[in-house]
Order: sequence, then structure tokens, then C-alpha cells
Amino acid sequence: MSEFPAEIFVDPIAARRLSCQSVYRLQHLGARLFPWQEETFTEILLGHLTGVDYRIDAPCPDCVPPRRCSSWGSATQATGSGGLRLLTRPEEGGNRARGRRGVGADFIYSVQEPSGASEVRLLIQAKRARRGEPLKSAALPAAQRADLQDAARHFGATAYYLFYAESESAHVGHLTRCAEHTSASDTSIVVVPAQVLTRAFDEQKRGSIAADLVFALGRTLLCLDGCAPAPGLSAFDRVLGFVREDNPDYRPVDPGTRLPGTPAVTVIGTRAKPPRRPPSRRVTRAGKQVGDGEILWVDLSAADRWARQSAEPRATPLAREMAPSWYDGISAERLRERTGKYWRLALHRATAVRYVAAWADGEVRAIYRVLDDSLVIHHDHGGKISFDLADLDPASSVHTEVRRRAEAYQSARSPRARNVVGYP
Repeated sequence: MSEFPAEIFVDPIAARRLSCQSVYRLQHLGARLFPWQEETFTEILLGHLTGVDYRIDAPCPDCVPPRRCSSWGSATQATGSGGLRLLTRPEEGGNRARGRRGVGADFIYSVQEPSGASEVRLLIQAKRARRGEPLKSAALPAAQRADLQDAARHFGATAYYLFYAESESAHVGHLTRCAEHTSASDTSIVVVPAQVLTRAFDEQKRGSIAADLVFALGRTLLCLDGCAPAPGLSAFDRVLGFVREDNPDYRPVDPGTRLPGTPAVTVIGTRAKPPRRPPSRRVTRAGKQVGDGEILWVDLSAADRWARQSAEPRATPLAREMAPSWYDGISAERLRERTGKYWRLALHRATAVRYVAAWADGEVRAIYRVLDDSLVIHHDHGGKISFDLADLDPASSVHTEVRRRAEAYQSARSPRARNVVGYP
């Protein structure tokens, strides 16, 4: 069973519509000397959508100053409100080995109804295309197109491809379905429904399509705010109208509803448990039973010193609870409790830990195994992490290896080292 990444959407924030002029100008400024990367245009687009206020000022490269170029300065400006999130590469592409499907999108754009009762969501995959050149199906893999459309249905969204539409001249625009936004700058970004491209490539069994024909299948990004003035409509209504032109059955979703079928962080008061990771194949080197990164070494003596320093001139609740972590005659139960919490660890390192070695006053005092699914993040302790631990059989070969590696780690440490945790 495949699953999508958790928590794709975030709370909408005040945002500005992208000025197509920025991408249009950068496509032509220096394009003959330096080919801008697709990711660069996406970052510019996201910058505008998150409210970054900037302009790209320069003369038209195809005109001789001081001539005023009508194409260069004709971008239409509009405002709206919405939210967005740039997806990570694992979220976009997924992890097939772990049964984790990719979303197939570069980012997600959403706009809420003024009352906050519903939300329009768009999954967008960004691509580059140049006028007069073919757009090959290999540039839009069938698996990615399937992931994009399946994820859109799963998340109550609609799927689109956004093309940074380039041309040979700053004076030449592109023909789209919109009769209002026709200038070269307005047509520098073209949005095409994903199902339209799927029909064009798969149903018509074509290996490539001329970029000009692809642009003619879509509309400009500015069309999200409506192709004609509509002062009585909210940004939500205008985006919903845009979506329903190609997807008449689309229904907005409740922004407060959790996404179905996805792992989630469960918050319990001031504690949080991260989502469980599916089991993965462990890789160890020859002669090792315990993999790299699976041992956590903790220095209880150093933790006690930190606690005493924190208690002067005033004791914090955390300092009082941490001190002391080690002393002669400490009970086995208290030692296990103190070894298991609270440590400032990177989450990706903490989730890999399977054994914990407690070090104090120059020697290993105890070795434990981490109980499954026991990692907890404590927000009331600055996001520090704790584990539930169990004693490891002293007669086992794993106990011997963990002790040996913990002692070797300590002996190799610089005398000036101050960290209280490590990974032997």
C-alpha cells in the first residue's frame, strides 16, 4: 500500500500574485550568455507568492535606448491572497523502495474562502519550454504525471503543469486560450491542466508536441485572478472559476480537515511523537553487528556539570530535574531513567539510535537498548528527545561491541571536547 507525504498543506498566509514580468525579463536579460535554471524561475515565482516585493529593472535587450519598449513594460499586476508550500525532493519524487509515492509537484498553491470555510488547492509541476521547439514526453514522464493526478485527487486538489514559456525575442509572446492577457510578459508563464497533457501524449500516442501547441492548450498564470475585471469576486472565487473551466466537478475542501491516509505527528500535551518509519534494510560493515549511527553515547557527568551551571544563579525546572544524573549508589531504575532523557539530538540521528551507552566518571556505567517506538520530542524541554530503555544482556556479543566502541570513542575524544552526546 502506497502513501503520500504527511502534512503537505500549511496554513494560508498573506501572499502576492507573481508578477510575470520578473520571469519574462530574466528569460531575456542575459539569456544569450547564461541559461537560467528552471529552479531559479520557481524560486522567483515563490518569492512573489510569499509577498517578497522587488522589481527587475533593465532596458529591453531587443531595443536601442532611449526607445521605450511597449512589450517590456506591459505586465499586468494583480493582487490576491493565498498560501503555498515548496515540496522537498523526497515529497516530489517519493521513495518507491519504501512504498512512498511522490506527489509529482514542485509546489502547492491554495486560496481560502474569506470566511475560511473552504479552500481551493492546486498542485503545480514547473517545467521549461521554448517556442519553436518540441516538448518531448520524456520531459513529462508518465509515472510523474500519474503521481501528480493521483495526489491531486487524494488531497482534494487539481493538477497543473506550469511552463516557463521562452521565446527568441522579448517582443514575441505566445498564443494561449486567454484573449485578455496577450502581451509577451503576460504569456511568459503558461498553466496547462495535467489531464490535457496526458490526453495529448498518451491517448494520441505522441512522443512529442510542439511547445507552441502546448501553450495554446493553457492559460496564463494571471488568469488565476480572472481574465476580465470582476470587482465583486474574491480571490477565492476567481481561482475557483479558473479551476472549474477545466474541472467543472471540482469541489473546494475544508482547510481544517486532516489529509486522509497520511502519517501524522501526534501531539500529546507538550510532547510529540514523530511518525513511525517503515522498517529498512540495515547495513553493517564486516565484523560489526551494530550499524553506524545506531549507538548513542551520553556523558552523564557532563550533563550534571551543565545542570549545576544552569542552576546558578537560579535553577530552572529542567536543571533541577536533570541534577544529578550520576552518583555512587544510584539505583538501576534511576540510572536508566536519567540515561533516557533529555538530549538535544537531530531527529534524523535520534530515529536511528538502537543502543545507548551511559558514561560517567571515566567509564561506561550501563548499556541499554531502545524500545521500539519510544522516542518522544519534549517541547516543554526545548525540543529535547527522550527514549524508553531496557537493560541489554551483559553476556551478549552486542553488549560487548557497544561497550568496546563507546570506550574507543571516549579515548579518541579531544580533552577539550564539551559535547555530552556522541555516536561511536
